[in-house]
Amino acid sequence: FTGAGFTYNFGGFLAKDMWSLIFNHPLIQNRSIIKEKMLYDLDYELIYHCVLSNDSYDEEDKIAMRTAVKEAYTTLDDIVLKWRFRSDAPHPVNIYQVKKLIELFAGNPRDKIESYFFTLNQDLFIERHFSTLGKPLILPGVTIKPNPADSIAKQSPLPSEDFITLSTDEKLREIFLRDISFRHFHYIKLHGSYNWKSSQGLDMMVIGIDKEDQIIREPLLKWYFDIFKKVLFQESTKLFIIGYGFRDKHINEIITQSVKENGLRFYVLSPEDPKDFSHKLLALENGEAMLKGLAAYFPYNLLEIFPADQSETAFYNMIVKSIFRD
Repeated sequence: FTGAGFTYNFGGFLAKDMWSLIFNHPLIQNRSIIKEKMLYDLDYELIYHCVLSNDSYDEEDKIAMRTAVKEAYTTLDDIVLKWRFRSDAPHPVNIYQVKKLIELFAGNPRDKIESYFFTLNQDLFIERHFSTLGKPLILPGVTIKPNPADSIAKQSPLPSEDFITLSTDEKLREIFLRDISFRHFHYIKLHGSYNWKSSQGLDMMVIGIDKEDQIIREPLLKWYFDIFKKVLFQESTKLFIIGYGFRDKHINEIITQSVKENGLRFYVLSPEDPKDFSHKLLALENGEAMLKGLAAYFPYNLLEIFPADQSETAFYNMIVKSIFRD
């Protein structure tokens, strides 16, 4: 399960970076009412929600906000597109070892067990840089673009005509039987994707403070969220978390409920000091109950675990042993 902190290891953005890109955008700089609000509130998702849902902002304000957010994600995709694994690069994480770790969660097709890679990220890093050797990586209900198996497509900017319009509820019933299989490694983008359009033809990225409502209104995302709940509510499930800041209430509620009722054990990889992480969770609603499900905490970034010299670190072996051999 990944959040923005995962792609940050490869040059991606955290919330503070998104705020800066949006605030600095020329259209936002020319909209005094938005600019003033952003000066006093650094939560870009809250600002986005306020501007688009509040009648005190006019249509030009809303266009400016949509444009600034969209172009911030375009900038992010350009960074993702150009990232390469080189020892002299700014973020020389050994992607081959990262793939090796991710593939452990795919499992073996002979085991006939469904495998899932959940994410809140809307970028295309996985689509551009990850391909499996065993089970094929698929986005259930969606054609995966750019296809990680296509070396040319995944190294090229994505043209607007390749943006994907999501299926309606009626079509999803057919897709479910086709795409959910132990033969696949299911990549579930719970908050949509930069290159998706909703079934109504609108940009399909879940941003703001009403995320669960947005999810419920879009058939594919509702299906994805139901899958997330189904998987986590199985007995004794293990969830490995990279780069999630525990800021989404609807996600935290599922994790907490599963910890309390189903014995969920979750493992966190984050460079955040363990003391700060513990305080953060305890400050959340039901945070104490959620914290009881923490099985292991690894206070590292991906470069420390997967260095540029391609060595196999003790940190990596410790993660594998904790999750797969205990």
